[in-house]
Amino acid sequence: MSKLKVQNFGPITSGFTEGDGFMDFRKVTVFIGNQGTGKSSVAKLFSTCSWLEKALFQGRITSDYVIKYNRFVKEYCAYQNLKNYFRDDTIIEYRGRAYTIIYRDRKLEIHAMLPHAPAYQVPQVMYVPAERNFLSAVDDPDKLKGLPKSLVTFWDELRQAQRETPTDFVLPIGNARFVFDKSNKIARLVGHTSGNVSYRLRLSEASSGFQSFVPLLLVSRYLAGSISREYDPSRSELSGEALQKLRAQIAQILANDKLVPEVQQRALEELSSQFRNETFLNIVEEPEQNLFPKSQQIMLYQLLEFANTTPGNALVLTTHSPYIINYLTLAIKAEEVRREVGAAAQSARLLKKLEAIVPKQAAVAATDVVVYELNELGQIAELPTYDGLPSDENDLNEALGEANARFSDMVEIELAAENG
Repeated sequence: MSKLKVQNFGPITSGFTEGDGFMDFRKVTVFIGNQGTGKSSVAKLFSTCSWLEKALFQGRITSDYVIKYNRFVKEYCAYQNLKNYFRDDTIIEYRGRAYTIIYRDRKLEIHAMLPHAPAYQVPQVMYVPAERNFLSAVDDPDKLKGLPKSLVTFWDELRQAQRETPTDFVLPIGNARFVFDKSNKIARLVGHTSGNVSYRLRLSEASSGFQSFVPLLLVSRYLAGSISREYDPSRSELSGEALQKLRAQIAQILANDKLVPEVQQRALEELSSQFRNETFLNIVEEPEQNLFPKSQQIMLYQLLEFANTTPGNALVLTTHSPYIINYLTLAIKAEEVRREVGAAAQSARLLKKLEAIVPKQAAVAATDVVVYELNELGQIAELPTYDGLPSDENDLNEALGEANARFSDMVEIELAAENG
């Protein structure tokens, strides 16, 4: 996939120093670390550069437009509230399949990767912000002003996802169903408690876990499904004569000085719509937000399933949860075991047992996963692996181990007091 180098940006100083300094983004890429170490900063930069690459490839914007007036910083990075993270010595370098974007010495360079760009697959880029539960906590987000732009974009997709979600959609968590009243535009949860008490609540009245989980699930499911329905491996509309003609039309519009900017933009958008989204890039902040560990597992496996729906799909996560890493390890191990079980004499029975632990659709190969750990010094390191599995020696697990060690220390103090 793509690569990203980040130095001297917000809380990040030296960044990733292994190899050539570029972080590889794979089918599943995870960022862990303490608060304020830059996990979301990296994810937002990757989202911004991925979207820019797509827009440049489609011809909706030009390199000159992005470079002029410092628009990369003032417009595109400001969209993700990253404008004030830049310093005089900031270095950002993004290497995609269609374009390279380089920011250094307060200057931006953009280079097309043609003629290799036909291998580029146009992604549906979705950034799922941590503030998503706010959209569930209020009944009419449309009436609110001053929302972060990324949250507004997510809300646009959520509205469409709610309309497209089947009636009485069964949620994988909490014995509940999602019901959307299209005429009144009200999202509701219907179900029963563990004590078999029925309830019918507006989403704004539900628990914080549902308020965070439902928007993430609905949007991810809707976008992954829309890509999957249109996917045709035999079709290659981004290469050959059709691609050349389309780019020629875009260049003609851009060169026409007689068109006012509004008309030019509409024409470009109409042409760009011919580039069908072929993959789904899902970038999620804190999927574990407000969820019980078992629910975190279910949510993660849903996201992995969406990433596996169509070749080329990718999932980027930021997380504070050790459970996410542990459940991801299970998903990697499940893929390894599945390959070994396939040749066994009792494969059907063994695969059924494996399916009960990790759904087949959620399994992922070790080579498709990478975990990066950020620290308070502004450094980024790739988490080591053992036999392809993420190492237990990371800050999240060490925090749990430290709590156990402190408990043992207190027991020792207690025993010493009892023994005089």
